[in-house]
Amino acid sequence: MTLRDIEIRRTAPVDGVLSLRRAWQTMQQESITTLCVTNAQGALEGIITLKDISVANLDGLDNYVLSKAGTNYDNVVDTLDGTVLAGDPAGKAVEGRIVVGAGSADQMEHAIHKGDVVIVSNRSEGQLTAIEAEAGCLVVCTGVEVSRIIRRVAEERGCLVVSTPHNVYATAQIISQAAPIRHYMLREGLLTFDLNTSVEEAAAHMRTVRHRYFPVLDDDGRYFGMVSHRNLLNQV
Repeated sequence: MTLRDIEIRRTAPVDGVLSLRRAWQTMQQESITTLCVTNAQGALEGIITLKDISVANLDGLDNYVLSKAGTNYDNVVDTLDGTVLAGDPAGKAVEGRIVVGAGSADQMEHAIHKGDVVIVSNRSEGQLTAIEAEAGCLVVCTGVEVSRIIRRVAEERGCLVVSTPHNVYATAQIISQAAPIRHYMLREGLLTFDLNTSVEEAAAHMRTVRHRYFPVLDDDGRYFGMVSHRNLLNQV
């Protein structure tokens, strides 16, 4: 008996630009702990597991994480349930740090660098200071109103302005989840099977690792679906 003869879970593949937050939500909806990442041609590029996402969230103290991961601003807006008030996020990536714009205007001016993503509250002075300090993105929390003057200045300076319903604390906690899964996914040493792999051979290999789901490739070497450790052992 080969894998072609048993039930293969046809979980849809995902793109590597998908955010950690969206990946986690997809896992919850699909009741699965692993997602397969493919390119436009369907070739397997890597896998991301629930453990990978958990580790990434626990290791979220690096305020450069969004720029290191090549995070696009569309991910930031989506992760924060945001609304764009000024600028266009399309095709743009984060280039600086994550900064919470607290303190006086003078303190903020010295703390913010060009390209930073700055999380602020309803203080117009702080919002304007961040824009003038060449922030790449201004995240305004709790859905407060942003004045026309602030939005106009932001447009002139090329600063994206995003409004989020979350408070400053929650925003600072979840913004790193905008990072794309390609930055965290497992690329090397992937354990994959093809449809012609025997059930016994696949089961023997599965016993050597702790993953629960494994990619199965079709006859052309493209991603086909996943087989679970439990399902395969039940067949054996």
